[in-house]
Amino acid sequence: MNVLTKLSKRYTAVIAFLVLWEASVRFEWVDPQFIPPLTRVLQFIGEQGATGALEHHLLISLGRAAGGLAIALIAGVPLGIALAGWSYKIRIAVGPVLEWLSHINPFVVFHIIIVFMGAGEPTKVSIIAWACIWPIMFSTLSGMIHADADIVKTARSFGLRRLRLTTKVLLPLAFPSILTGTRLAAGYALLFLIAAEMMGSTSGLGFMIYTAQANYQIVEMFSGVLIIAVLAIVLDGIMSAAGKWLGHPAIK
Repeated sequence: MNVLTKLSKRYTAVIAFLVLWEASVRFEWVDPQFIPPLTRVLQFIGEQGATGALEHHLLISLGRAAGGLAIALIAGVPLGIALAGWSYKIRIAVGPVLEWLSHINPFVVFHIIIVFMGAGEPTKVSIIAWACIWPIMFSTLSGMIHADADIVKTARSFGLRRLRLTTKVLLPLAFPSILTGTRLAAGYALLFLIAAEMMGSTSGLGFMIYTAQANYQIVEMFSGVLIIAVLAIVLDGIMSAAGKWLGHPAIK
Protein backbone atom coordinates (compact mmCIF):
# COMPACT_ATOMS: atom_id res chain seq x y z
CA MET A 1 0.00 0.00 0.00
CA ASN A 2 2.86 2.36 0.90
CA VAL A 3 4.56 1.60 -2.41
CA LEU A 4 1.40 2.42 -4.35
CA THR A 5 1.00 5.66 -2.40
CA LYS A 6 4.57 6.71 -3.16
CA LEU A 7 4.17 5.88 -6.85
CA SER A 8 0.91 7.80 -7.08
CA LYS A 9 2.49 10.87 -5.49
CA ARG A 10 5.56 10.64 -7.69
CA TYR A 11 3.65 10.39 -10.96
CA THR A 12 0.66 12.62 -10.18
CA ALA A 13 2.13 15.46 -12.25
CA VAL A 14 2.82 13.09 -15.17
CA ILE A 15 -0.75 11.75 -15.13
CA ALA A 16 -2.13 15.28 -14.90
CA PHE A 17 -0.03 16.31 -17.89
CA LEU A 18 -1.29 13.37 -19.98
CA VAL A 19 -4.90 14.13 -19.08
CA LEU A 20 -4.39 17.79 -19.97
CA TRP A 21 -2.80 16.75 -23.27
CA GLU A 22 -5.82 14.67 -24.25
CA ALA A 23 -8.34 17.23 -23.05
CA SER A 24 -6.64 20.20 -24.71
CA VAL A 25 -6.88 18.49 -28.11
CA ARG A 26 -10.38 17.07 -27.66
CA PHE A 27 -11.76 20.46 -26.64
CA GLU A 28 -9.65 22.13 -29.35
CA TRP A 29 -7.74 24.36 -26.96
CA VAL A 30 -4.83 23.60 -29.29
CA ASP A 31 -4.84 22.91 -33.01
CA PRO A 32 -5.15 19.13 -33.64
CA GLN A 33 -3.12 19.57 -36.83
CA PHE A 34 -0.07 20.31 -34.73
CA ILE A 35 -0.70 18.27 -31.57
CA PRO A 36 -2.57 14.94 -31.92
CA PRO A 37 -4.61 13.50 -29.04
CA LEU A 38 -2.78 11.15 -26.69
CA THR A 39 -5.19 8.31 -27.47
CA ARG A 40 -4.36 8.54 -31.18
CA VAL A 41 -0.64 8.46 -30.40
CA LEU A 42 -1.08 5.39 -28.18
CA GLN A 43 -3.17 3.74 -30.89
CA PHE A 44 -0.41 4.34 -33.44
CA ILE A 45 2.20 2.90 -31.07
CA GLY A 46 0.03 -0.19 -30.63
CA GLU A 47 -0.38 -0.60 -34.38
CA GLN A 48 3.35 -0.23 -35.02
CA GLY A 49 4.10 -2.64 -32.20
CA ALA A 50 1.79 -5.23 -33.72
CA THR A 51 3.52 -5.03 -37.11
CA GLY A 52 7.03 -5.22 -35.61
CA ALA A 53 8.13 -1.90 -37.13
CA LEU A 54 8.43 -0.24 -33.74
CA GLU A 55 10.38 -3.14 -32.28
CA HIS A 56 12.91 -2.84 -35.11
CA HIS A 57 13.67 0.82 -34.41
CA LEU A 58 13.52 0.37 -30.64
CA LEU A 59 16.00 -2.52 -30.49
CA ILE A 60 18.47 -0.75 -32.77
CA SER A 61 18.34 2.41 -30.63
CA LEU A 62 18.71 0.46 -27.38
CA GLY A 63 21.67 -1.42 -28.84
CA ARG A 64 23.43 1.81 -29.79
CA ALA A 65 22.76 3.41 -26.40
CA ALA A 66 23.89 0.31 -24.50
CA GLY A 67 27.04 0.05 -26.62
CA GLY A 68 28.03 3.66 -26.03
CA LEU A 69 27.31 3.45 -22.31
CA ALA A 70 29.28 0.19 -21.99
CA ILE A 71 32.32 1.73 -23.71
CA ALA A 72 32.08 4.76 -21.42
CA LEU A 73 32.01 2.50 -18.35
CA ILE A 74 34.92 0.37 -19.56
CA ALA A 75 37.03 3.47 -20.24
CA GLY A 76 35.68 5.95 -17.67
CA VAL A 77 36.03 3.91 -14.48
CA PRO A 78 39.71 2.94 -15.07
CA LEU A 79 40.50 6.53 -16.07
CA GLY A 80 38.93 7.83 -12.86
CA ILE A 81 40.89 5.27 -10.82
CA ALA A 82 44.11 6.22 -12.60
CA LEU A 83 43.55 9.94 -12.02
CA ALA A 84 42.87 9.31 -8.33
CA GLY A 85 46.21 7.51 -8.09
CA TRP A 86 48.16 10.48 -9.42
CA SER A 87 49.59 13.12 -7.12
CA TYR A 88 47.56 16.18 -6.21
CA LYS A 89 49.83 18.46 -8.27
CA ILE A 90 49.39 16.33 -11.41
CA ARG A 91 45.60 16.28 -10.96
CA ILE A 92 45.59 20.07 -10.64
CA ALA A 93 47.64 20.35 -13.84
CA VAL A 94 45.55 17.85 -15.84
CA GLY A 95 42.17 18.87 -14.42
CA PRO A 96 41.59 21.98 -16.59
CA VAL A 97 42.36 20.00 -19.76
CA LEU A 98 39.85 17.30 -18.84
CA GLU A 99 37.26 19.93 -17.91
CA TRP A 100 37.80 21.61 -21.28
CA LEU A 101 37.43 18.32 -23.15
CA SER A 102 34.27 17.45 -21.23
CA HIS A 103 32.67 20.75 -22.28
CA ILE A 104 33.30 20.27 -25.99
CA ASN A 105 29.94 19.92 -27.72
CA PRO A 106 29.53 16.23 -28.65
CA PHE A 107 28.21 17.22 -32.08
CA VAL A 108 31.47 19.02 -32.85
CA VAL A 109 33.21 15.74 -32.02
CA PHE A 110 30.58 13.93 -34.12
CA HIS A 111 31.66 15.74 -37.29
CA ILE A 112 35.34 15.15 -36.54
CA ILE A 113 34.70 11.42 -36.07
CA ILE A 114 32.77 11.30 -39.37
CA VAL A 115 35.88 12.56 -41.19
CA PHE A 116 37.86 9.55 -39.97
CA MET A 117 35.20 6.83 -39.59
CA GLY A 118 32.35 7.82 -41.89
CA ALA A 119 28.70 7.99 -40.80
CA GLY A 120 28.30 4.32 -39.86
CA GLU A 121 27.40 2.57 -36.62
CA PRO A 122 30.81 3.07 -34.93
CA THR A 123 30.40 6.84 -35.26
CA LYS A 124 26.98 6.86 -33.58
CA VAL A 125 28.19 4.64 -30.73
CA SER A 126 31.36 6.74 -30.37
CA ILE A 127 29.47 9.99 -29.91
CA ILE A 128 27.30 8.38 -27.22
CA ALA A 129 30.42 7.05 -25.50
CA TRP A 130 32.05 10.50 -25.66
CA ALA A 131 29.05 12.12 -23.96
CA CYS A 132 28.80 9.39 -21.29
CA ILE A 133 32.45 8.97 -20.34
CA TRP A 134 32.84 12.29 -18.54
CA PRO A 135 30.24 11.94 -15.75
CA ILE A 136 31.43 8.38 -15.14
CA MET A 137 35.11 9.35 -15.01
CA PHE A 138 34.61 12.40 -12.79
CA SER A 139 32.25 10.52 -10.45
CA THR A 140 34.78 7.70 -10.11
CA LEU A 141 37.55 10.20 -9.39
CA SER A 142 35.43 12.03 -6.82
CA GLY A 143 34.45 8.79 -5.09
CA MET A 144 38.05 7.62 -4.92
CA ILE A 145 39.61 10.82 -3.56
CA HIS A 146 36.78 11.46 -1.09
CA ALA A 147 36.72 7.94 0.33
CA ASP A 148 36.46 7.68 4.12
CA ALA A 149 39.93 8.63 5.36
CA ASP A 150 39.66 6.56 8.55
CA ILE A 151 38.81 3.38 6.64
CA VAL A 152 41.65 3.99 4.17
CA LYS A 153 44.09 4.66 7.02
CA THR A 154 43.04 1.46 8.78
CA ALA A 155 43.48 -0.55 5.58
CA ARG A 156 46.96 0.89 5.09
CA SER A 157 47.88 -0.04 8.64
CA PHE A 158 47.30 -3.68 7.64
CA GLY A 159 49.95 -3.30 4.96
CA LEU A 160 47.71 -3.29 1.88
CA ARG A 161 49.63 -2.29 -1.22
CA ARG A 162 48.26 0.15 -3.80
CA LEU A 163 46.53 -2.43 -6.03
CA ARG A 164 44.80 -4.28 -3.20
CA LEU A 165 43.96 -1.02 -1.45
CA THR A 166 42.28 0.19 -4.65
CA THR A 167 40.34 -2.99 -5.44
CA LYS A 168 39.43 -4.02 -1.89
CA VAL A 169 38.84 -0.65 -0.21
CA LEU A 170 38.79 2.44 -2.42
CA LEU A 171 36.70 1.04 -5.27
CA PRO A 172 33.91 -0.32 -3.02
CA LEU A 173 33.83 3.00 -1.16
CA ALA A 174 33.59 4.86 -4.48
CA PHE A 175 30.84 2.58 -5.80
CA PRO A 176 27.89 4.85 -4.85
CA SER A 177 29.57 7.74 -6.65
CA ILE A 178 30.20 5.57 -9.71
CA LEU A 179 26.53 4.57 -9.78
CA THR A 180 25.54 8.23 -9.59
CA GLY A 181 27.74 9.01 -12.58
CA THR A 182 26.37 6.01 -14.46
CA ARG A 183 22.78 7.15 -13.82
CA LEU A 184 23.62 10.57 -15.22
CA ALA A 185 25.46 9.03 -18.17
CA ALA A 186 22.47 6.80 -18.98
CA GLY A 187 20.37 9.93 -19.45
CA TYR A 188 23.04 11.39 -21.72
CA ALA A 189 23.08 8.16 -23.72
CA LEU A 190 19.40 8.54 -24.64
CA LEU A 191 19.74 12.25 -25.31
CA PHE A 192 22.65 11.99 -27.73
CA LEU A 193 21.42 8.72 -29.21
CA ILE A 194 18.34 10.43 -30.65
CA ALA A 195 20.34 13.38 -31.95
CA ALA A 196 22.96 11.10 -33.54
CA GLU A 197 20.25 9.04 -35.24
CA MET A 198 18.86 12.17 -36.84
CA MET A 199 22.10 12.62 -38.79
CA GLY A 200 23.04 10.07 -41.41
CA SER A 201 20.95 7.20 -40.06
CA THR A 202 18.40 4.90 -41.67
CA SER A 203 17.01 3.29 -38.51
CA GLY A 204 16.33 3.95 -34.85
CA LEU A 205 13.91 6.13 -32.91
CA GLY A 206 15.77 9.32 -33.82
CA PHE A 207 15.50 8.45 -37.51
CA MET A 208 11.81 7.66 -37.01
CA ILE A 209 11.17 11.10 -35.48
CA TYR A 210 13.24 12.92 -38.09
CA THR A 211 11.52 11.31 -41.08
CA ALA A 212 8.09 11.82 -39.50
CA GLN A 213 8.84 15.52 -38.99
CA ALA A 214 10.18 15.90 -42.53
CA ASN A 215 7.02 14.29 -43.97
CA TYR A 216 4.68 16.08 -41.57
CA GLN A 217 3.52 12.82 -39.97
CA ILE A 218 2.61 14.41 -36.67
CA VAL A 219 1.19 11.32 -34.96
CA GLU A 220 4.29 9.27 -35.75
CA MET A 221 6.56 12.08 -34.58
CA PHE A 222 4.77 12.39 -31.24
CA SER A 223 4.81 8.61 -30.89
CA GLY A 224 8.59 8.57 -31.12
CA VAL A 225 8.89 11.40 -28.60
CA LEU A 226 6.54 9.63 -26.17
CA ILE A 227 8.46 6.35 -26.46
CA ILE A 228 11.74 8.12 -25.70
CA ALA A 229 10.20 9.84 -22.67
CA VAL A 230 8.93 6.49 -21.35
CA LEU A 231 12.36 4.93 -21.96
CA ALA A 232 14.01 7.71 -19.97
CA ILE A 233 11.60 7.22 -17.04
CA VAL A 234 12.03 3.44 -17.08
CA LEU A 235 15.82 3.69 -17.29
CA ASP A 236 15.98 6.17 -14.42
CA GLY A 237 13.67 3.95 -12.39
CA ILE A 238 15.90 0.93 -12.99
CA MET A 239 18.98 2.86 -11.87
CA SER A 240 17.17 4.13 -8.79
CA ALA A 241 15.94 0.62 -7.93
CA ALA A 242 19.47 -0.73 -8.37
CA GLY A 243 20.74 1.86 -5.92
CA LYS A 244 18.09 0.94 -3.34
CA TRP A 245 18.73 -2.78 -3.81
CA LEU A 246 22.47 -2.28 -3.32
CA GLY A 247 21.82 -0.07 -0.31
CA HIS A 248 23.35 3.11 -1.69
CA PRO A 249 21.12 6.09 -0.89
CA ALA A 250 23.30 8.39 -3.01
CA ILE A 251 21.45 7.37 -6.17
CA LYS A 252 17.94 6.78 -4.82
